[in-house]
This record gives sequence, structure tokens and C-alpha cells, in this order.
Amino acid sequence: MAKQVTLFPEFVEKYFGKVIGKITEKYNGEKKKQELLYKTMLTEEYSADLSWGATELNNVIVAADVVAMDASIPLKKRGSLATASGKLSKIALKFRKGEKDISDLNVAKARGTDEATIAAKVLNDVPRVVDGADARIEMMFEQALSTGSMLVEDTYNDGTGVRVDFYKEANQFKARIAPWQYKDLATPQEDLQQLFDQAQADGNTIAIVMMSKKYFSLFRKSKQGKELAASYQGRIFTDNTILPVPGQKLFLDALADEYGAEFRVVDSTFKVQNHDGSETSVRPWEEANIVTIPTEKIGRLVYGTLAEETNPVPDVSYQKSGSWLLISKYSNNDPLEEYTAGQALVIPVLDGADSIYLLIANDEKGNALTIDDDDAELSFAKTKDTKTVEVGYIGEESNLTASADEDFVTVSLKNGVLTITCAANSAASAPERTATVTITDGVNTVEIEVTQAANT
Repeated sequence: MAKQVTLFPEFVEKYFGKVIGKITEKYNGEKKKQELLYKTMLTEEYSADLSWGATELNNVIVAADVVAMDASIPLKKRGSLATASGKLSKIALKFRKGEKDISDLNVAKARGTDEATIAAKVLNDVPRVVDGADARIEMMFEQALSTGSMLVEDTYNDGTGVRVDFYKEANQFKARIAPWQYKDLATPQEDLQQLFDQAQADGNTIAIVMMSKKYFSLFRKSKQGKELAASYQGRIFTDNTILPVPGQKLFLDALADEYGAEFRVVDSTFKVQNHDGSETSVRPWEEANIVTIPTEKIGRLVYGTLAEETNPVPDVSYQKSGSWLLISKYSNNDPLEEYTAGQALVIPVLDGADSIYLLIANDEKGNALTIDDDDAELSFAKTKDTKTVEVGYIGEESNLTASADEDFVTVSLKNGVLTITCAANSAASAPERTATVTITDGVNTVEIEVTQAANT
């Protein structure tokens, strides 16, 4: 169906541009708009070849669709991402006013409702388009920065789109001993130090450390976090001292003092519309990931020129929001409908992957607890016999426990040495017997298979 001129040309002509330039919005139900990281951390860059009065509203802002370049704009509040590379992806979203909405506006006009009120209702989808597109770019950017990959799951919305990988595998780290959820075992200070040590070895500088609110809280409540804050305050304490959980401001100051970098807590939430029309809150920052960057400006927002911008459709009203978002107003008949649509060819691109470091704080490296390979299976004589095994552990030995699953085996662990003793297998014609010795800190585990000779 061909697009037709808007049903309210007098208001669109007079107020369309003004509404885009001046909007006071209740963003996702809050008076204050969420801070969009991409606006301060990316520099806009144009790509010619495509590669690479104030109205107050209270709308739920959701993200725009990312679709194939030759796809129609999906008629819903937003969409999804899939796979491509090299070319800019198209972001698109549109809102519809049906016959009832149009009739209500006509009745308001007939009753002499003031012009500003009618104009606000005619154009109330414009800020939704602007903020929806902003939200989609922010989701793409936060996912890219926190994981090294740009991806929006298909479970959230329909459409096709883009996946781009940025980070070097060598710059990605895991917790040394235990995920940060294990506050008694976790060593977040040493975990984070891995990134600073690698940056120093690479000749890079870490200026900013970014993490989710949850993992900032886990760090703050951990044993090392409380000790770090206490040391920053000049407090004297021992291993048995019960230290309080530091406040957020104090802990941020302690971290900055310890590492010489600025720490930022990311706590963004966006509403995503599901296939059934319901809405889900989505946090685009990967919750367990901590990212270090060398500077505030970490990449580019690359955009191109839309085909419809250079080949405008007759009778459709157009306005640009910023450099890259094209907004249009038009109508259709049969049934009678009024549309506000937004589209852009744009993608956030992260630069300098060599100087970006990632810590996955909910996953441990897996080698915090070790024994020699030759000690994984031990053979014992039929008489009472004792053997020792050297145990390597990055953490505190007091976190470790050692046990055997059979009564004829006793174990003890002290100063990094595990002593295993098998009682004599002295019963007449006693067969060979086996047991398993387990060393664990509750997260990392090593097993030793014990075999004792038969009494023949």
C-alpha cells in the first residue's frame, strides 16, 4: 500500500521539527532520562559506502528493530539481531494511530481544543521513535563493550541483524580461585589485578574500569573488598576482625586509590517487547563481566545515508534527528491509519581491542587447586601404608578440606602436603580394595584414586 500524506499536515508542518529538537520525556517511567553511554563513549563517523513548545510524555521506551536492509519496517515496538559483517545494519521502528485515535483527534479539533494540545497528541510518537532508536544503539553498545560481541537474542524480538566480535582471546580472564558469588573464597582484588598486570606487560594503560551494580556489590561485600576499604581508611585489623561492608562512595574511592583508575558502575535497564506483546526488562550489560578501557572514547558510531533519504517518497513528511535517524510521518487508508516511523543505517564499533581487557567474574580458571599428574592414582601395599602428595593451591589452605569415601583410608592436609594412610588389608583372602580421596574448597576439586593390594 502506497504511503500518503499525513492526516494532520498543519500540525506536522508547524511542530514536527520542534518536537524532535525539544522533548521532555519520562523515560521508562522515570522523570530523568537514563544516561546513554554510547553518546559519550563513541565518536560519530559517516560511511559513504555503508560499510562499515516542550511536550511532557510518560511512555515506556523500548529499543528499535535491527533488520535486513531490504526488509520492511516491522510494525511493533522493536526487533532483534543475527549475523553479518562489513555492512551497516538497518535500525527501524514505527508506531501506528488507528481509526479510533484519528477520530478522537478530529473530535478535539472540532471542539476547539487548543493547538498545542492537539499537536502534542498528533506527534506523541515522535519521541518514542527517537528514544527507541537510542535505546537500541545503547543496548548494542553495552553488549559489545561488556562481552566483546554485539548480539541481541531472538527470544526478545523478531527480525534479522548483526553479530560482530571485537575482543582478543588473550585479553580475557577468569577468576583465579572462585566466582565472586562465593564471597568467602573469591579473590576479586587479585582477579582484577590480572588485567592490570597484562596491560602493563602489553604497554597499555587502564583508565576506566566498568562493572555491573551486582558485581560491584559482590566485590564490596567480599573479604578482600572489606579489607581494601579498611586499609584505605587506615584501620588496623587481623584475620579475626569483623569488618563492616563499606559504603559505595567509600569503596569507589578505595578502588581508585588502589588501582589508579576510575571505577564506574553500569546499571542500565530497558524494556523489550515479547512476541505476545508483553514486556520484559533487559539489562544489556553482561552482569558478571568487568571491562577495563584506556580512555573515555572507545569507538565510533558509524552511520550511512538511507536510500529513502536520497529518494524521498512523495507526500511523506521527513525530519532528521541528529546525524543518522530519519523520521517520517505518513498515512494509509483501508483501514485509515497514521504512522510515525524511524530508520537508520548505523552500528557502534569498538576500536583498540588490543588495549581492552575483560574479566568474567562468574567463572574460575580451574587450576587454583592442583596436584602432580602422577599422584592422581596411587597404589598402596596390603600392609598399613602411607603416602604423601604435594598440593598446590592459590588461596588460603584453611579453605580446603580433604576426605576419603572409605573408612580404611585416613587423610590429613597441612602446609601444602596431603598425607594418605591405608589401614592394613589383613583379613584372610581380602580382595583388592579402592577408595577416592577428595580435596576441595567448595568450588575447585581434585580427586585421587587409591588402590590397595589384596591379601592373598
